[in-house]
Amino acid sequence: MDRHLAMMFFRLWTSRHKTILQCICYRPQWQGNDPIHFLHSNIDTLLLQHNCNHLIVVGDMNQHLVTRQFEDLLIEYGLNNPINFPTHISGSSLDPVITDLPEEVITCLPLGMFGSSDHSAVLTTISTTVVRNEATARVNWLWFRGDWDSL
Repeated sequence: MDRHLAMMFFRLWTSRHKTILQCICYRPQWQGNDPIHFLHSNIDTLLLQHNCNHLIVVGDMNQHLVTRQFEDLLIEYGLNNPINFPTHISGSSLDPVITDLPEEVITCLPLGMFGSSDHSAVLTTISTTVVRNEATARVNWLWFRGDWDSL
């Protein structure tokens, strides 16, 4: 990855050993389409390299300045953006959450402006099922209650 790209990658584990590759990305307005081009060229390699089943990309992407490349990325990889509310003080949505997770699994909510930022924080929740083992009956011996003298 080029040094000028502001991206961090994390692998998230969910139930049944499914993994999600999370990318946190900042694409400054002056940067052009380099971050989107990097994702477009490397998504498959990153998913395979890190043995991930799904992808989620969050951050300030300023995608309104590179609309065509952004939409091409979504279409080619079957990604969606569940953000349907403004994330910027201007009324625009500049902070997408792009993912291949099913729509019923992911929820995004605006949390409002914080501090001096002109962006609204976005709470993204991923619903996963918890794998539970079947209950096992067992005997717990309370050795300290034993009548050792009578034994």
